[in-house]
Amino acid sequence: MSDELETIGREMVKKCGCLPLAVSVIGGSLRHKQTLSEWEKVNENIDVYLKQQGEGVGKNKRVEQVLDLSYNALPYYLKPCFLYLGCFPEDQEIDAERLYLLWMAEGMISSEDKGNRETLRDVAERYLSELAFRCMVQVKVPEYPSAYRKFESCRLHDLMRDLCLSKAKEEKFLKVVDFEEATDHVSSPIGDIPRLAIYLDEGGNFADINFNEREKLRSLLTLLKVENLWSSMMLHRKTNFNRFKFLRILILDFCTFEDGRSLLSEVGKLVHLRYLSLHCCVNVGEELPRSIYSLPYLHTLNLAIWGDDSLLKLPNMIFKMKKLRHLFLGGWYKSMDGEKLRLDGLNELETLEGFNSKHACAADIPKLTNLRKLEATIKDKESLSVIVQHISNNESQLLRETTLRIDIGNSSLVEEGPSVLRKLFMSHSLVTLTVFGPIGGNLPCYEPGFCKNLTKLFLTRSEIEEDVMETLGKFPMLSYLDLFGSACMATDMICHANAFPQLKHLALDKLYKLEKWRVDEGAMPNLSLLLIRNCRKLEMMPDGLRHITTLQRLYTLDMPKEFNDRLRVVNGEEGQDYDKREKKDEGFTQGRGFWYYWYYS
Repeated sequence: MSDELETIGREMVKKCGCLPLAVSVIGGSLRHKQTLSEWEKVNENIDVYLKQQGEGVGKNKRVEQVLDLSYNALPYYLKPCFLYLGCFPEDQEIDAERLYLLWMAEGMISSEDKGNRETLRDVAERYLSELAFRCMVQVKVPEYPSAYRKFESCRLHDLMRDLCLSKAKEEKFLKVVDFEEATDHVSSPIGDIPRLAIYLDEGGNFADINFNEREKLRSLLTLLKVENLWSSMMLHRKTNFNRFKFLRILILDFCTFEDGRSLLSEVGKLVHLRYLSLHCCVNVGEELPRSIYSLPYLHTLNLAIWGDDSLLKLPNMIFKMKKLRHLFLGGWYKSMDGEKLRLDGLNELETLEGFNSKHACAADIPKLTNLRKLEATIKDKESLSVIVQHISNNESQLLRETTLRIDIGNSSLVEEGPSVLRKLFMSHSLVTLTVFGPIGGNLPCYEPGFCKNLTKLFLTRSEIEEDVMETLGKFPMLSYLDLFGSACMATDMICHANAFPQLKHLALDKLYKLEKWRVDEGAMPNLSLLLIRNCRKLEMMPDGLRHITTLQRLYTLDMPKEFNDRLRVVNGEEGQDYDKREKKDEGFTQGRGFWYYWYYS
């Protein structure tokens, strides 16, 4: 940095009152400005703005002024995206993927900004990046590496949220109704404000909200506050959704319906609807009205409802929703006609979550030519063959992220297990894999290109005879490994030097035959959590744990007394493996019949 830039920078810091948030925001606006003239222009803008607002104000007011200036400096396309964050409760981590879908449904994401092979979702992610670069929003990256997702969630600083709500009120952008606040706040007229966010509270009643005939709502969202995770809101028979004729977004998450069928029939008349979510709703009725599937512009449909005693019966009409791009199915559905749910014809579908081959047709998956994200549970061998063949064909599709849960019984994989796994391991889109039951042999030998993006692997009752660490340790991105219930039948396991370069979480659970475990120096250099449970023949902790400086938490559950005694102080004497633990801020307790250790470095 030149002396001139440093001088101007110090001036701007002083004008911000040396307050961190204000300095960060100004720093964000300078991020892509490299020339002296650009910095001088920003400095002049601060001078002009502060003079307009008045000199000699206190530090808190100065922060407000700087934040206000940062909002005014936003490009036109980012301002509504920023204001939309005001819908969400204070201190809440806002799921990034959900936010993108809401922005898109509002029409805030311009298709003109799409690059080659990009989707609107990619543009939305770029918009969030811009807000983060400007320090208008705080972002959280995924705990485990992801080639598809840059951000896990985002949130607003308290002062930034105050600015957001102030600007939203000033521009009549949105209104928030919080049932925890005074009754007059809830019952005050909504007016012509186009967006309404309702914070749920136990006992909250939709009928208490004062709508009027001039109502032109575009977005209606029911949201949970962090401290009210079990709250709900009753939607009575007289709730009239049909009056909101201009609705584009309707989120009824965690609501309880008095008469789900009649209420949802009204929703089916909202022809402008782009986004409909019934996530964790209760009493929606046994059958979903056919009118829902006739909504001409619906892009996002979330049917992950709360499970009642019976399955939700869906008309086999989803395949007719030609505009649908994002479909979320829960585990509590089946087709009304008894056939598997059809999905062919959804040529614009980008996201499919909650797919279950027991109730939906796996043969339709390869026909979804625009699919980017797939989350599926496979319950039969034929469906597994179709899905494996599809996702292992990396060259012919746009699929970026696949999460698979394979549960097809105790014997279905015995004949072809290793070959199926080999094809799965060659998939570039596979990020999470869960396998229940025997695989009929050993893991395939490692090949270059295996599991390029696999970050999470769960093996349960796999009955693999050989040491699995030889193969799994070479997976370049594996961050979470759970071996459960006789997943591995080997008596010895070895983690060689340089194995598991990205592993952060390792669980060895009910490996009944495991006796010895060796960890060479250089293995698992990023391990932060280790859980050993009910491996009753395991003689001792591996010596190599001494070399893992990143280990923060160590849990031993349902282990023999002899094993536990090696890790603790007994009668004033340290056990033989005591020095293999992290020795800072250590704790020890006993409960439920097992020893439970935890350590923090």
